[in-house]
Amino acid sequence: MRNLVTISRVVNNLTRSLNTNHVPATFLQSNLNSPVYVSSRTHLGYIPFEGRIGKQLSNHETFLVETRQINIQPVKKATFSFDPIREDFQSIRNFMYFFHKPKVLDTNQKIIIKKEILDDRSEPVITFELIDGRTLEIKTSKLTELEILRVMNYFLLPLVTEEKIMETKSAKGAGSSSATGTKGKKGGKK
Repeated sequence: MRNLVTISRVVNNLTRSLNTNHVPATFLQSNLNSPVYVSSRTHLGYIPFEGRIGKQLSNHETFLVETRQINIQPVKKATFSFDPIREDFQSIRNFMYFFHKPKVLDTNQKIIIKKEILDDRSEPVITFELIDGRTLEIKTSKLTELEILRVMNYFLLPLVTEEKIMETKSAKGAGSSSATGTKGKKGGKK
């Protein structure tokens, strides 16, 4: 409202300064002098987003979305080591459950999974030995399952390469017999 100026106020101030004997107007005259607002702004401002904003996902829903993206193809060996006496080992146990799902393990059939249950009050750690010789160590004592999964996906997903499909001799042989058009058993009586 600071930017709006009433014309009637300006006119009244000018007439009062010229006429010192100004008498208040009647009811009809006050309606004629009703305030007219003039805006000094010519735009409505910045509109940051147009369209529908969807609901924000809960932690559980976000975890399920991240779980669909898991690909452990570049991992040669995964080691889960934790001490069950510590208070902060629950996240690694829950993560182990989701890591052992068949959908996750199908992304790398040759992975070696090792579980080390310690009794030396050591911090829970997940160690991934990668195919290229590097190791990825995630200390999970202060992390939730979602944070562990995000860290793992952040480092492993860029290392995933497309698998090459190799043709075998048996696949070639099976395809060639159907191409020749022979039907029935070989060497049978006619």
